[in-house]
Order: sequence, then structure tokens, then C-alpha cells
Amino acid sequence: MSDDPSHPRPLAPLWAACLPSRADPQPVAETLAALTPTLAALDDGWVMDFSRTQRLLGGRTALLQRLQAALQPLGWARLGLAPTPLAALALARSTPAGGGLRHALPPRWPQALDALPVHTLHAAQAHASTLQALGLHTLGQLRAVGHGLAARTDPALPQALRQCYGEEPLVLSPWQPPLAWHGMLELPAPTADAAALLFAAQRLLQDWLAWLQAHQLGVLRWAVGWTGETAALQLSHREPVQDGARLLRLLRERLARYPLAQPVQALWLRTLQVAPWQPASGRLWQGDGAAQRSACWAAVLERLCARLGPARVQQAHTVASWDPHACSDWRAAGAAGDRDGPLAPDTAWQPPWWLPQPLKLACTPHGQPLHHGQPLRRLLGPRRWTAEAGDEGHQACIALDAQGQPWWIERAQHQPWQIRGLYA
Repeated sequence: MSDDPSHPRPLAPLWAACLPSRADPQPVAETLAALTPTLAALDDGWVMDFSRTQRLLGGRTALLQRLQAALQPLGWARLGLAPTPLAALALARSTPAGGGLRHALPPRWPQALDALPVHTLHAAQAHASTLQALGLHTLGQLRAVGHGLAARTDPALPQALRQCYGEEPLVLSPWQPPLAWHGMLELPAPTADAAALLFAAQRLLQDWLAWLQAHQLGVLRWAVGWTGETAALQLSHREPVQDGARLLRLLRERLARYPLAQPVQALWLRTLQVAPWQPASGRLWQGDGAAQRSACWAAVLERLCARLGPARVQQAHTVASWDPHACSDWRAAGAAGDRDGPLAPDTAWQPPWWLPQPLKLACTPHGQPLHHGQPLRRLLGPRRWTAEAGDEGHQACIALDAQGQPWWIERAQHQPWQIRGLYA
């Protein structure tokens, strides 16, 4: 390589890896993200690329000192340093359980890896007994066998070995920080008036809405609090919301019913859960505005929950049950993310209209139900379910009469058939 300044030397790769050094490690991603923009979770640890940032942190020695000081209190004190992420992770696995540092750096770093036990490579751990029987105890011995490993173990093992030694690239999924927003506003003077707090909250809402719009997000759960209070107001929505007027109305309802124990000096607002948000698309033809009515109904539910309390506002929810009489129940409305679970595929069978009283049917000697003296022809079914413990079971069918009218018929065990519902 020429020493011409117009052709600078490429930066030597430098990867660090950390593993837990205690049973209850604390979250470490945000701490690592403050040191490098390239961070990824890999196997049971984290790997970081310091190729471009080590000089900004004072060099390799200062970088290691800073890493150890930051990770030791969090319980991630097993560190490895190498030119590839898998090599750094293998070195970290070779450190003592309570913490330590091992490194393998150019130019003789492959020879340092060759001496590591095979269990330091995550892909080899599932084949420990096979490798032990073959007499392969180190990464160097695995490397000598090469492609022959695939026949006795797994094609992923020789591939991971090549990636560990830098002979094949490794694709990582970079860590992305969680999308969250936090804002605080100092009030001109302490106040115990909810209206004054609402006026200050409008300032925070404006900045918050700009952040939501920039990220194309809607809020599902958010919190508002103030100094001197350990608890905060938590507000929730059933669908992502980006409507500032709706958020402000909900906050007004909650503040109006929240007694302030003492004057407030500062107000804060933060997001707890967000989701992708898409604006309502315009309609070519003027329709019934179903989307707008749905949003209005959700806003009405939120206001009722704010005024009366969530436990006093009930809403029907569908339940994945084959028993038609147990396919819905009533729950507290307004809970964020409280969406109905997946229904059984056969739920679509159930009739749109139920008879006020079941209509018992006569049967032929062979047990075929009769309607107005004509036999019913089975269209779908029978389906069986048990309503409760000790129940012998129920059967249900969709049957057609002589005129082609579909009916929902059911019966308990050893009981005659009866009509319970009808279809259009």
C-alpha cells in the first residue's frame, strides 16, 4: 500500500464482544450505543464495531478501560476483542465466569483463535458430543477439517467457522433504539390549578405531535406527571392516535378529576407505547364515512372511561369458543392493545339470527331431523363441543330444508334436534 495521503489505508477492523458475568445482568444496549453506532445482539451476547470510533475514544487502551468501567456494574464484564464479531464473542466465552478480558489482534490473531476450545463457537455447542467423539477439541482442529464437518454435523458449523476467521462476511441486524419521547416544562410559578396545567401541557403536546408526525407514529399509551408526585396519569387508546385535539380532550377530562395534593412546579410527558400510523385515505366517492365514525366512537369511549373510570364502562368482546352462547363476554373498555384474539375458523358458521326459543324437531326412525314433515339435509357439520365440566357434549349442524333455507340446528347428547338459529 502506498504512503500517498490521497490513498489512505483502510481502517483495521476491531470488534468487541461482551457476555453476562452474573445471573441477573441489567440492560446494556443503551450504554453500548453511547460508545459506537454499530451494535448488534449476537447469540447470547452483544458485539460492537469500534473500527472507526476507537480513535475518538482515546485509542484502544482507553476504549477498553471505558468499556470495563461501564459494563462491570451492569453485569457484562466478560469481554473479547478481535477483528471479527464471532471471534470477539469466542474470546469472551473463554474468560472466567465472573469477568475478564481476552483479545486476539493482528497479525497473528488466527493462531490465537486456533487454541480456543470448540465450545467457544456457538454453532459448535449443539454438536459437542459428536466433536468430542471425533477428537476435535479446538477451533484450530475444526478449521483443519474444514468442509468435512458438514457431513457429520451441520452445514452451518463450517460456515460459522469461516465467519469467525473472517473468510466469509457475517450479516448482523443492528440494534435500533426504542422510539420514545420525553419532554419536561418548568412552569412560571407553582400552581394547583388543573386548567393551568392543561395550558402548559399544550406546549408539550405541540412538540410531541411534531415528533409523532416526523416518525409516522401514533400513540397507544402515554403518561403525564409532575414534580412531587410519584404516580403519573397514564392514558391509553385502542388504536394509534395522532390527533392533537383528541389527546388534549382526554387529558382535560383526566386532569379535571385528579386532585392535586400540592402545587406543581414542573410538568412532564412521555410515550409508553407507539405504533405505526397511517392517515385516513381520501375517498373518490362520498361514502358513509365508516372510518370517521369508528374514530369518533373510540374517542367517545375514551371520554366515558376518563369520566366514569374504565371498570364502569363495559364493552362486548368476541371469544374464540365453539359454544355459540360463550362466544362473547363483557370487559372493561378503553384498554390499550386490548384487541380481540383470533377466532376459531368455524366462527363464521354461526347464524346472524338466534330464535328466542329453540324449536324442537321431530325425527325419522333413522334419526334424521324433520322440518314441517320434510327431512333436513346436512350442509355442514356436525361439530361437537363441551359446554362445561361433566357435560356429555353438544352437536351442531347447518342444515337445508326442502326450500333451500339454511338453519342452525343443535342437540345435546341423546336429546332430539332443535332449531336455534337461521340464516338469510
